[in-house]
Amino acid sequence: MEEHAPRFNLSIVSSDVEVGGARLSAEYALSDEEIAIAHWWVLINCEEVKYWKELHLSFPEVDGDLEYHNMTFANYFRTWMDMIKSDDNPNWSHELLLLAMQPQRARVYPTCTVNGVKFVSEERDSRRRTQNSGVMAKGHGLDYYGVLHSVVELVYAEGMKVHLFKCRWFDTGAQSTKMDQYGNLSVNTATSAYEDDPFVFATSVKQVFYLDDLARGDAWKIANIVHPRNIYRAATLGVTIPGPEADAYQEPNALGIHDVATVRQNNVKHGRVLRIRDEDSTFIDVDPNEETDDDSDDELRHRLPDINSDTEEDSSDDSDYEP
Repeated sequence: MEEHAPRFNLSIVSSDVEVGGARLSAEYALSDEEIAIAHWWVLINCEEVKYWKELHLSFPEVDGDLEYHNMTFANYFRTWMDMIKSDDNPNWSHELLLLAMQPQRARVYPTCTVNGVKFVSEERDSRRRTQNSGVMAKGHGLDYYGVLHSVVELVYAEGMKVHLFKCRWFDTGAQSTKMDQYGNLSVNTATSAYEDDPFVFATSVKQVFYLDDLARGDAWKIANIVHPRNIYRAATLGVTIPGPEADAYQEPNALGIHDVATVRQNNVKHGRVLRIRDEDSTFIDVDPNEETDDDSDDELRHRLPDINSDTEEDSSDDSDYEP
């Protein structure tokens, strides 16, 4: 974060997010439709917008119709914020007005550091010997597993930025996940779901690394949630967290996950139906008082012993992009 960058009092705007690397090529750019979907997703998952969502759903013409609500709420919210900005309404704020005006641009990056943990896009990760593209988001009674496609930076008026992960989610239905007797979750990574709902707040995911499931083979991977130690929020410690160059926590790359074309062919073959993901946008935080059994390792980087001596550095340019 720039030293004199303005701060905005919204739960979805975080100073703990740092994008990295040169912007991705045009093929990764969001279409106008995708930008509209991303903006809609931000609105319906922003805690400060909750009052207005519920008010809109109570209108007679909406009457709880979620489809109609989803189609009309963004325009309603923009009009409402313009109308009441001088009425001293306790549920109005200048930041909400900026949010209602929709993003002015959308930038797409390959890497992102969130509270000291580095995430790397699936395409970039495939060329590295470490693995940082696995993600998990918690929903209402269901966890969603996938890989990071790209980091999206929505830029609103006055430079207010909201960071999203655009993800490729795996199908986590009963036929595509298995739990063994030891509590290890295996996911069929040759499946996909929620293709129309790929976004999640960068601050509301946990990092996952996928290991080959030797018992099931093929595309089945055991999902391991990363629990980084000695990493705390900058606001808690009052210090600056290392930027995107620091590989805060990395694991050997054992992905071997099928590409999108293969996944879609498998979905069609097996008659799978896409579902809309029910996202719980709870922010992930690390307890600074949590004890650790490793007093000697207080570095942010973690690599397994077999790759310590000869890890190949990423040949791509991960320097911060300066617009």
